[in-house]
Amino acid sequence: MIKIVFYFCLIIFFSCVDKHFIAYSTDGKRLNYEDLYSSSVGISDFKLFFNKDEVDLEYTTLHFIATDYYYYGQFFFDKNFMSMLKSKTLHMGADALIYEKDRTDFPNYDKSFLYFIAIKYNN
Repeated sequence: MIKIVFYFCLIIFFSCVDKHFIAYSTDGKRLNYEDLYSSSVGISDFKLFFNKDEVDLEYTTLHFIATDYYYYGQFFFDKNFMSMLKSKTLHMGADALIYEKDRTDFPNYDKSFLYFIAIKYNN
């Protein structure tokens, strides 16, 4: 019985969190996370870059992520926020994120959201 309650709570938690992380294609079309989940998540860690010039490897842009998920202080110091961001990144098959602080040209831009580019390294 406890397992059933636990799994039910997890489902409710993750369904509530999903509404705070929105995935967009590179042309601005809203995507469903269920369609993006990679069946083979081979990387256990990801890297967060604060501009494109920091990325040393060649990469392909996969998607954009927009979020209004609550965080304390600066988002990159909030362990809960970063854990959720990492989970979303790895499950969509991306290797890293690039933070887009001043990205105002995005379709449906909202200043209350944070924007990231999900990238996959070219191997």
